[in-house]
Amino acid sequence: MITLLFKTPTNALMNFMIKEREIFYTDKVWKNWIRCIPKAENFELLVIKSRNKLPPQLSTMFNLSKKDKEEYENAKSEDALAEIIIRDCNLKGLMLIERKNGDIR
Repeated sequence: MITLLFKTPTNALMNFMIKEREIFYTDKVWKNWIRCIPKAENFELLVIKSRNKLPPQLSTMFNLSKKDKEEYENAKSEDALAEIIIRDCNLKGLMLIERKNGDIR
């Protein structure tokens, strides 16, 4: 398991966890981990039911193009997935603050 902590340009924190080739997301508002890649079946529904506590763009933030989806599927390890996430987040202006390997406690 790998956890990644990013800071947005507005100083908000975003957390990603990679566990057994699945990617989970949480932040200050979301509080609980939710699978974003592959998307949890109720992902969009949770965003809608949040009544704007979660930004509406969050529901589309994890939509992957065919090329991106192929890249995630072809990643051979959790480390490879972590590098893809770090690269994608950096392209969107997020800064990696912390990377941890192993269980979070």
